[in-house]
Amino acid sequence: MKNKLIKIRIAEPIFMVLFASLLFSCDSDFDVISPEGGDGPPVITSVSEAREDVAVTQGVLENTYIIRGENFSTLKAIYFNGVQASVNLALTTDNLTFATVPESAPYVGQSNELVLENLSGSTSYDFSLLTIDDFTEATIDGVKTVTLLGGDFSETSSVTFVSGTEEDGNLVENEAEILSVSETEVTVAVPDGVEQAFIYLETSRGAVTQSDSYGFSYSIYIDALNPDWEMSQWGGTFDLENTSPALGQFSIKSTREAWSGLSFLAPNIPFDDYEALTFSIYGTGDAGDSVNLAINDFAAQVNLVLIPNQWNKFVVPLSSFYPNGGAPATITRLDFQEASGTGKAQYIFYVDDFGLL
Repeated sequence: MKNKLIKIRIAEPIFMVLFASLLFSCDSDFDVISPEGGDGPPVITSVSEAREDVAVTQGVLENTYIIRGENFSTLKAIYFNGVQASVNLALTTDNLTFATVPESAPYVGQSNELVLENLSGSTSYDFSLLTIDDFTEATIDGVKTVTLLGGDFSETSSVTFVSGTEEDGNLVENEAEILSVSETEVTVAVPDGVEQAFIYLETSRGAVTQSDSYGFSYSIYIDALNPDWEMSQWGGTFDLENTSPALGQFSIKSTREAWSGLSFLAPNIPFDDYEALTFSIYGTGDAGDSVNLAINDFAAQVNLVLIPNQWNKFVVPLSSFYPNGGAPATITRLDFQEASGTGKAQYIFYVDDFGLL
């Protein structure tokens, strides 16, 4: 993906005029028209994304587009898949107009038509719509995946995980392997080493849309322990560079005696800065085996039941430790304690993708 996807420029003169005009005029009813221009129905020659004036044949909900053609001076209405668009007549000439795709415009199972109407008739233009509504996470055969939900994804060409910015000098772009594509879903393998990123989806029609933030607000362990944290334990051993099973390059292998534990010693993390702990655990025992997750040297804990021989992803709200109040100012320690209670001499579980949201 080129940097243009994340480095948005709105200083182009034509777009600044649009923005200023929108501040002072929001009329989209086409009630007052001064017809000076060509006769006949509208003719559409191109549609461009307004921020960079790049021609596209697919639009993103709530984005603004430049429509070029003929006979626009007597425009009456503009529609995206049957929903009337907001248009500013002050910026309309006989050969150019701007339109913003309505948030309510449908984008799945549609005719994919941009329709312009003027006093002499109407014309349609092949133009589909795109948006990401949400995403879900899963682990498939040991591979971390994300499924983007929305549409119209039929002509997806690339999906890229982007973190940092070019301005800050920390821009990182990781293109993902696309596993499956349908009109409403795209599933990709999460690139190794991604902690936090925005997910950009690009189509062969030239459209680009962006997801909400993926990943952690704060990483504790992804392939390596956060250098600000330390490890401890009792009644067992651990390996920070276990290679299988692992969701990336490495996971933590925890070999435990009954009721023993693995400790993560924190650098005084402000409790109120975060909402939840998230992590994945791979259990190797029996159905019903469990692990206790404790906070601040067992000041509070929750029990986690594991499904054996697969990665179990957990998102534990911090509020669940203190449902009746009394939460601490800081997080100083987190423990994973073996809690199956079945009397075995040894239990093994793996921890990966551990962090705070």
